[in-house]
Amino acid sequence: MVAGGAMDFEVQKLSNDDLAFEADRARRYEAHLSILMVDIDGLGLINERLGKDAGDYVLGEVANVLRSNTRKIDCFGSWEGKDFILVSVDHNVFGSIAMAEKLKRVIARHKFEWEGRPCKVTCSIGVARGMPQNDTQISQLVATAKYAVARAISAGGNRVEYVD
Repeated sequence: MVAGGAMDFEVQKLSNDDLAFEADRARRYEAHLSILMVDIDGLGLINERLGKDAGDYVLGEVANVLRSNTRKIDCFGSWEGKDFILVSVDHNVFGSIAMAEKLKRVIARHKFEWEGRPCKVTCSIGVARGMPQNDTQISQLVATAKYAVARAISAGGNRVEYVD
């Protein structure tokens, strides 16, 4: 659960055990594991300009939009602070990137409004994909997704970056 300000919202915090479970599932089906790391662009500015309650509202709305636009078989949750993570089994690289692009578009088109004022919200998404065989390789895949989202942010945000 993420708590704060005017609202609390339920988002499961994913653990390394959750990722290991998904990696086991991918191995069982001889499939790849895709990790999408999602960062809300400018969340600090929203908190600064409109207040922490507005930032918490944006976090909750983004979580709801992401959750409602992912498959039930995909694993969605929060990761290290204000980032969200989506773990998916059996996507080829094009499917993973297409999913990330779709989520980015849905967030950008969503009508966010705080106290009667519209808030423009976008996100950056880093995509990594592999067939991890152990915990170290899972950690490396997560690090790659984090690196990819950092590249997306440094390139101006509101974009998807894939790192192989």
